[in-house]
Amino acid sequence: MKLLSCLLTVMLTVPALSELKIVSTPDGKTHPPPCAITCSGVSKHDIVEYYGWKTYQRRAHKKIIDISECGFVTTPIITATLSGPTIGGKVKRCPAVHVWGYDQNQGAFHVFTVEDISIHEMVANECDVHWIATGYHC
Repeated sequence: MKLLSCLLTVMLTVPALSELKIVSTPDGKTHPPPCAITCSGVSKHDIVEYYGWKTYQRRAHKKIIDISECGFVTTPIITATLSGPTIGGKVKRCPAVHVWGYDQNQGAFHVFTVEDISIHEMVANECDVHWIATGYHC
């Protein structure tokens, strides 16, 4: 009986602890709480062609990040950063990035570097884009 009581308590408490609440959105519209999701991922440094790093206006570089698998129906709140490995106590340099735009049709957003660094250096330093997006799927 005690085990059943504990199990019931856990089952009733866990859904309340995992509730996601979105306070505001880029378009100013909110949806019902059950529609809120958080989706995250990593765009690897060695991706080439369409989703690889491209030079943008000589000094900056851009990369398109595909998040179509998340299934957002509105523009999500997106945060991204670059991160490379630490080898032998030495941190590899990765620049800061700026998140720009979300293309609803493509299910993707862009990141732009905000520091002077070459694409070769970012790939050599294994600078992966770590991203998280919160929005609505219904």
